Amino acid sequence: MRPRPSPHPAAISAAIVTAFGAAALLWCLGFFARMPPFVWPSPLLAGVFVLVWIGAGRFAARQGGGWPAAVGAGLALAVLNLLILGSLLTGDEPNELLPSAVLWVPGFLAAGAALGAVGGALARGAPASRSEAEWTALLARIAAAATLALVFVGGLVTSREAGLAVVDWPNSYGYHMFLYPLSRMTGGVYYEHAHRLFGSLVGLTTLALAARILRFDARGSVKLLAIGAVVLVIGQGILGGLRVTGHFTWSDSPDVTRPNLTLAMVHGVAGQVFFAWMVAIAAVCSRTWRERTGARTDDGAGTDRSLAATLLVVLVVQLILGVRARHLGEGVMAHMTFAVVVLGVAVALAARLVARNEDIRALRSSGAALLGHVGTQVVLGFLAYVAVARRGDAPDPTSFEVWIATLHQTVGSLLFANAALVLLWTHRLVAPLTAAPPAPSIPASERS
Repeated sequence: MRPRPSPHPAAISAAIVTAFGAAALLWCLGFFARMPPFVWPSPLLAGVFVLVWIGAGRFAARQGGGWPAAVGAGLALAVLNLLILGSLLTGDEPNELLPSAVLWVPGFLAAGAALGAVGGALARGAPASRSEAEWTALLARIAAAATLALVFVGGLVTSREAGLAVVDWPNSYGYHMFLYPLSRMTGGVYYEHAHRLFGSLVGLTTLALAARILRFDARGSVKLLAIGAVVLVIGQGILGGLRVTGHFTWSDSPDVTRPNLTLAMVHGVAGQVFFAWMVAIAAVCSRTWRERTGARTDDGAGTDRSLAATLLVVLVVQLILGVRARHLGEGVMAHMTFAVVVLGVAVALAARLVARNEDIRALRSSGAALLGHVGTQVVLGFLAYVAVARRGDAPDPTSFEVWIATLHQTVGSLLFANAALVLLWTHRLVAPLTAAPPAPSIPASERS
């Protein structure tokens, strides 16, 4: 019997990349749908999940190879969601699986593939052709978006003062992290445990992106960025865990664990650096970056590059001041005062980018986004200060304070990533004018 040919590589890429994108969307929907006080009815949430699943199959079929891509996307999405399914299959004792788990797991995988097939049946038209580079670029954007969601969920953990709601790591109250019962995810535990689960999804997405880059991208510098991303995401996970326990231990006893606030602050700074790193990878994998064969010469390019580097430096300082104020309640005025420096540099750079680059969309849009981010950040910072002042000596933050503080941190991450992006684009798309070479001297014997 002749061996059956393997699916076309385009179908495999379409299935995997689509599954990661759909998983990030489903997890975000599920997280917000269970967040009080606006908890969605379970049938409504299940219906939305089914629609997203079918949509993933349809997208994969149209973009990467018909039925094989659709079924593959549905199956791969089911595999990723096994990280959540375990929370529904746990018994009364830690890590005790229900007997029905033997049927649930294969049934869940089969249902995922079937939903993908339904999406494939709904696809119309010939599959569009995408290159491996385009699939890598799409996965890079998905990874960056998933990281931003992780930053937001982590911000909620800090804003709700739930960083120690789960007292052990890598377990959760003795349960394996992926087997902690959904019924027990209430109060601060919900936010902290969800943050851990989101971290696992971002870690898997980062590994998948790095594997694609190492396989399909010939550029050595981009491969180094991908390897760096893997190192950063692993280190960030360890930092988050050691923030809870203080050292490597399986115990959940307060006599053994030693929560470390310093590591919590390092974890907060590193999270924003990691997000900017993922945005940088998305930029260098983009079509704009790949297809640019040369930079436009501009007499102001050197100034733009210097301002972009300066903005990145002052944002690092501001980030450290902000983390200190957020976790320790110290240096709030220093953080607010230094914001004036950040605002000045950001506005100056953004104005130059918008005014001087009408022919380069990436620079112009990055400058406009910079104005939007820094303006929004100033407003959110003021509102956060007002919210904290209104709280006074109350033990728990108000909902207004929680949301404003979290949005302030999230937009700060966007601003930091935006600055890193501008620095990259100013080096890729424009170059300073070089001084004209001196005219060759003419010997006196040849002068007329």
